[in-house]
Amino acid sequence: MRLKLDKSRNLICVSFDYDEVVIRKMNSISGSRWNPKRKYWTFENNYSNLALFLEMFKGEYLLFDSKMKYFADPELIADYFNYYYLPQFEKKLKLKGYSQNSIKVYLNHNRSFIKYIKKDLFRIEMADVNDYVLYLLDELNNTHSYANQFISAFKTFNNLILELDGINNKLLRPKKKKKLPKVLNKREIKDIIAAVDNLKHQLILILTYSAGLRVSEVVKLKISDIDSDRILIYIRSAKGYKDRYTLLSKSVLTKLRLYLKAFQVHKYDAQWLFPGQNKEKHLSKRSAQKVFKRACKKAGINKEVGIHSLRHYVEEKIMVSSC
Repeated sequence: MRLKLDKSRNLICVSFDYDEVVIRKMNSISGSRWNPKRKYWTFENNYSNLALFLEMFKGEYLLFDSKMKYFADPELIADYFNYYYLPQFEKKLKLKGYSQNSIKVYLNHNRSFIKYIKKDLFRIEMADVNDYVLYLLDELNNTHSYANQFISAFKTFNNLILELDGINNKLLRPKKKKKLPKVLNKREIKDIIAAVDNLKHQLILILTYSAGLRVSEVVKLKISDIDSDRILIYIRSAKGYKDRYTLLSKSVLTKLRLYLKAFQVHKYDAQWLFPGQNKEKHLSKRSAQKVFKRACKKAGINKEVGIHSLRHYVEEKIMVSSC
């Protein structure tokens, strides 16, 4: 189904192969007419007509032969593109094994880009992408890392859905600013952990720090992941869907045994080490982050740091010891 504009008469012209169902839908649009000479349907280019048309055909493949800016409301068409193409993109990302977090980020980036450019996706040029990157940096004051994240999201969208030639390899990436991560010293970490009274919450912070775990890894631990014989922790589907082992200190193992005895988490079917309110689900990352923030406040730590800073401290120690 193809749409183009007759700007002189402010009409939207729609052509398609004969289909009685489509014809009935076209007849439901106010003022629609069949043009037997040019063999297309027309209706007035206004917001209500365009909104009704796109709602009726939102699941159809639509081609726009006129520039979007001339239609009554380009944002409606951008919404159509997002509705039609992003689910296809999401499906392909899942098939390729992208994490749920990466999928969410890539979808959000492309959704915002499509609404910004208000242009037929198959007419996108390199200049459109570069203009959007400048918009992210100059007008929205986003970081270079954020802009680079968008470029990765768009390049993947182009590879999997649009397949536009001559864009991906020529896109300019903003140079990343190198900043040292904000880290905590050993004294501050001890104060933060000591500020937590709840044994479950304390163990989340201790494991993040002592084993160098990501918060997503800590909350997804199962009881069976604790190898007490070899004093190791088994991390399932870590970053890049790679399993790995990390060290477990004897003092932390002792604390874990006290926790397991006190909280009886082995009684729940899901066997999460740190179950959430719904015992069949693990504690959320957001909840773990809140535990850390409350502990910082109680310990009087005013640095702008997140729970990942506990892990950064471990990495910092490794870097220093390897020099």
